[in-house]
Amino acid sequence: MKKLVFILMFAFFFSYCAGKQTKPTRLANDLYVEGVNLMKQKKYDRAIRNFSQIRENYPFDPVAPYALIKMADCYFMKKDYMAASRLYEDFASSFPNDENIPYVLLKCGECYEKLSLSFERDQEYTYKALEKYTILLSRFPHLHYAKEAENRKKLLEEKLAERELYVAEFYFRTHEYNACILRLEYLLKHYPNSKRIDKALFLLSKAHFELGNTEKSEYYRARLMEEYPKSPYAAQSKSQRGGLKGSKNKEVNPKGEGKERVLPEEIRKEERNPTEKFTFFDPKKGVEVFAKRMEGFEKERRVFFEGNVLLRQEDLTILCDTLEAYLSEDRKEIEKVFAKGNVRIIKGQRTATCNEAEFDSKAATIVLKGEVLVISGPDRLKGDVIVYYMNEDRILVKGKKDKKARMIIFPK
Repeated sequence: MKKLVFILMFAFFFSYCAGKQTKPTRLANDLYVEGVNLMKQKKYDRAIRNFSQIRENYPFDPVAPYALIKMADCYFMKKDYMAASRLYEDFASSFPNDENIPYVLLKCGECYEKLSLSFERDQEYTYKALEKYTILLSRFPHLHYAKEAENRKKLLEEKLAERELYVAEFYFRTHEYNACILRLEYLLKHYPNSKRIDKALFLLSKAHFELGNTEKSEYYRARLMEEYPKSPYAAQSKSQRGGLKGSKNKEVNPKGEGKERVLPEEIRKEERNPTEKFTFFDPKKGVEVFAKRMEGFEKERRVFFEGNVLLRQEDLTILCDTLEAYLSEDRKEIEKVFAKGNVRIIKGQRTATCNEAEFDSKAATIVLKGEVLVISGPDRLKGDVIVYYMNEDRILVKGKKDKKARMIIFPK
């Protein structure tokens, strides 16, 4: 009897399970096609769920990489540019040689461009966008994506030129003419096609005149007259022939371009801190490097950059011909940096020019060599070798054998 009851219970359970239909697993292809159709209907959240299922359940399916791109596109359409950029970056690192890389680089650059703030504020995302467009142009110069990248790159470079001019004007109004000149010379060198070159030349002529450099003042005035004869700044410069005679307190604004602008608080702190120290790289913050050529050496933990090198971290900028960076063993920090050839270092209102510069984080020293000139506001420091001991806040200056070190200080 017990055996009969057991058999009946087993038969009932089996028939119940057989009668209950399980939902069939959907194939990656079906999920992808449906996801694309949902995108066309602008149902991006549902499309993202489809593409996410492919990514989670079918990571090695041939359609998985395309699902990753489509998911990034969905976030882009939703204007969630941060999420979209992460997915595009993920694709680029996972499939560096895929045929869709040019498209992904362009879209990733667009994400960063959308995240970029106005020129008065931090330009982290502007530089990231420029990096993506530059990689696209260097790797795929003949594809149709390259033309759009070139156009977008020009707009971003104009934005950065506007920022340099914005800060240079601030320096001019506060009578920090050397800092103003360095900003404007950087603008002329790196953004020669900017729409604001005429104003940059005008300000350069004014700043040099204020410092008593009449020869350079006249040079930039002549350039302005020759290259931009119809500019309102050329007209004002012409009326001041024989040297720009404007007072250092006179507003530079020939067309009455609005009221005097004031730097936002974050830039004021960044650009003008009278008690700042010439500190080294902050390991907690990112370092951006642009150059014509880069080469990495894994075993030596060394990275070599060559050709119009530009290194930026927060308010620290280093310009040079070549740069070598040595990383720590965990590769999380920069231990040493060697910059050579036309070295220019800008940090806040303090600038330095030399032939070579060595940064050593372990020794906490900065060594500048060869025709060194350090400018801090009106103060000047010249020597053949200048060593700055960061922990001690101490400076050692050495002159050449036939020349003495020289310092000019204006007490406040």
